[in-house]
Amino acid sequence: MRVFAGVGLLVLIFFTTSAQAGFKLYNLATKVGLDVVQANDTRHFFVLQADIATVFSPNLRLEVGAETGSGSDLDGTEIQARGGGAFLKYLWPHKSGTAYAYMGGGLGVNRVRRERLIINEFQNEYQVALHFIMVGMEKQLLDRRMEILFEVRWVIGEEEDASALRTAVGIGFNIGKP
Repeated sequence: MRVFAGVGLLVLIFFTTSAQAGFKLYNLATKVGLDVVQANDTRHFFVLQADIATVFSPNLRLEVGAETGSGSDLDGTEIQARGGGAFLKYLWPHKSGTAYAYMGGGLGVNRVRRERLIINEFQNEYQVALHFIMVGMEKQLLDRRMEILFEVRWVIGEEEDASALRTAVGIGFNIGKP
């Protein structure tokens, strides 16, 4: 796990240092959605995200996000998760200039809190996960000041219950253009 986290940190440092000239707050957005771990195990989550830099190209953006969520573990134990991550996403603009499709990926870390009823105490653990944005769409509205979002991600964690198919919808506000 330490090697996995170390490699991810090095990749993040590499990309953020090369993006020094492109640092700027481009948009702020909120998303809500579901993580489907198995057919009977879904979790609800809320994300606050920001596009904070362009990397190498105006179409390659660095996104940071913080999330909170709740649901049940594979054995039915109620859990709460809090975390964050950094993700690169490549935007393909529509010819109208007001819609984008995107794909990408990155690294996230979650603190998962479980209540163990047998021993009547809470257990906290940290989980590192790779996020693969399989498809995302942004549609800009109100003279490009606001946007609606849709996204599907595959989250691959260290443990079986940390991996999920994630779907989300959201709304955002554009602050600047690359």
